[in-house]
Amino acid sequence: MLSFDAQSIPSPLAIRECARPRFDTDLEALKDWLAGLRTRGGRQAGPALVLALESLRKADLSASRRLSILSLLKVPVLKTCAGLPKPYTDEAGETDGARGLTMEQRLGRLMFVNLDRALHQLDKEHPVPNERRQHQRLWLIRNLFRFANRQIRYAILWKKTPPAGTWRDLHELHLYLTSRRPTSLWDLDERPETIGEFDHEIEYKTLLLLGLAAKLKDSAPQSEYFMDGLPAWAVQTRLEDPHTMLGRLRLFIVEVSADEPPRQLMGSLDTAFRGWVLRPPYPYIHELESGPFGASVFGGRPLGLESL
Repeated sequence: MLSFDAQSIPSPLAIRECARPRFDTDLEALKDWLAGLRTRGGRQAGPALVLALESLRKADLSASRRLSILSLLKVPVLKTCAGLPKPYTDEAGETDGARGLTMEQRLGRLMFVNLDRALHQLDKEHPVPNERRQHQRLWLIRNLFRFANRQIRYAILWKKTPPAGTWRDLHELHLYLTSRRPTSLWDLDERPETIGEFDHEIEYKTLLLLGLAAKLKDSAPQSEYFMDGLPAWAVQTRLEDPHTMLGRLRLFIVEVSADEPPRQLMGSLDTAFRGWVLRPPYPYIHELESGPFGASVFGGRPLGLESL
């Protein structure tokens, strides 16, 4: 059951009124609807935008129309999320509303799902895209990782379970983007991305390192030093083929089909799987193992990754 984190929930009639018009109509009508929505406040805007995104997810539209609608909805969604109440955390660190998704989680999840559908549809409709389509594709990919990042950080910060499918869809997204590179004729002559430019693999590895750290040492994401170091550590992190790591001990593994961040395999890797072996740099490992509550004290066993 959804938790809206609001003192009162608008009536179904009010929500239905806010959710007009249909989203396969004129874009100007959508702009007018969004302009009117701004005056209604976050408690009505949130449910209305949820219904809008649900309608968009089910609508039969071209990739260009779907992308145009998403570009209009993005800012209202972000502003609504910024204005929504956050889960209450008591003195013991327990979060209320752990029984369901918050409105902010719901909105973020629906944005990701719609962006992902638009990306696949754009690639299908334009297998050899021109420059404009390539810019549209990059916009979709950037925002996919932006909303995935928001979901994961939100879950860590407020001690909430991410929406179902968050991690699995992120793994699948990286696999999809990686698999397209060598087979896309239009990508063969593209100038390789450099550090400082957007690189989906670095974005993905940053989230993997963040999710793993939150599992092993929940104080790490609260450290400014740790968070500042993540991008550089992500650049140095490698994703290895499991077939090349058979027999190795205590690896970090990323399973594409698993709806979870990386996990540590305490024994040896005896069977290959669909995914990757995550190999972070030593400074990242050192940060997790350091301090009185470092990951090395979990179960009395150090991570023991210096030999990897």
